[in-house]
Amino acid sequence: MKMCGHCGSGNDDSSRFCIHCGAPLITQSGSGEQRQNGGSQGQGGGYETRGPKEEIIYTDVAPRSIPMAIILSFVTCGIYLLYWIYRINDEINELAQDETAPGGGLVIILMILTCGIYGLYWYYRMGEKCDYIAQTKSSSNVLYLVLGIFGLGIVSVALMQDTINRVLE
Repeated sequence: MKMCGHCGSGNDDSSRFCIHCGAPLITQSGSGEQRQNGGSQGQGGGYETRGPKEEIIYTDVAPRSIPMAIILSFVTCGIYLLYWIYRINDEINELAQDETAPGGGLVIILMILTCGIYGLYWYYRMGEKCDYIAQTKSSSNVLYLVLGIFGLGIVSVALMQDTINRVLE
């Protein structure tokens, strides 16, 4: 039986979150705490632990269905794509813990004012941040930039969402 470190109640051994207060149940391994993320917190979000001495951080980032987002982007003639970019920008910055990055609203405004040129820079920067949060040494930034140059920015955004979804698993 796992004991909740937040409220002290008992939970099943297979539980990831406390059934009483919703706090994450930390499992101990040989080297310390394991990472616990999930999107089962009602409106989305998850808990994340990064090491044995670090605090639990609540993130308001939830997985999103990529096919549904693409369909909505086409059905709404790109309006949902702007919202999707707005949310992805803020979610990736939150996961990367980059407090100095511009918000999603400013990114959308800059993309519109520069006729998409800022978008190319944004794809490149988001590729670097996606590699950082996924803890990989790939060159997603170049891939996202090239896709953006050839007018396939929605594919870059879908790949960013895939990275977010994989990190939250």
